[in-house]
Parts: sequence; C-alpha cells; structure tokens
Amino acid sequence: MTVEHSQRRSGWPAVQAATRGSAPTDGLGAGHADPMFLTVQEVAELLRVSPATVRAWIAKGEGPPAMRFGKQIRYRPERVMEWVEQQEEGRG
Repeated sequence: MTVEHSQRRSGWPAVQAATRGSAPTDGLGAGHADPMFLTVQEVAELLRVSPATVRAWIAKGEGPPAMRFGKQIRYRPERVMEWVEQQEEGRG
C-alpha cells in the first residue's frame, strides 16, 4: 500500500481505505479478501515518525503489534489504529 500525500495529513484515511470492505480471511481462497499488511515504512509514514523509530520499538518490544514473515516485519492496519487509540487513552 502506498500512502499518498493527501492521505498522509491525517494518516487514518489510508488505513481505513485499506481495511474497508475486507472480509475476514480464513484461507479458503475464492470469495475471500486477501489480508492487507503494512510495512515498517508505511507505519512510520502513518504515524509521522522515522522508520528507525519504528524499528527501535520492535527491538524494545514496544509500538504497534508486529508480525514476522521470515525476515519481513508487517503490521495489520487495524492493530496499528488500536495501538494509537490505546496511547491516547493512556494520556487521559
């Protein structure tokens, strides 16, 4: 997923567009939506931090929940949104 300049202003429309209308994936193939994952770079752009910051969170076990596929780190957009909401609640 490429985050366009207009979407980077708020960040969330890009994530919402990526998850909108996607059905739960159960691995059955036809008629099921493919899972959508974000890269470290895309998460950094959405949160307006550097990719190095996102990688530091990974090393510390902090930040949005990440998954590994071999050497690749990926994020579910909805989990990134949930993590941000938790950060907001923690500051209340």
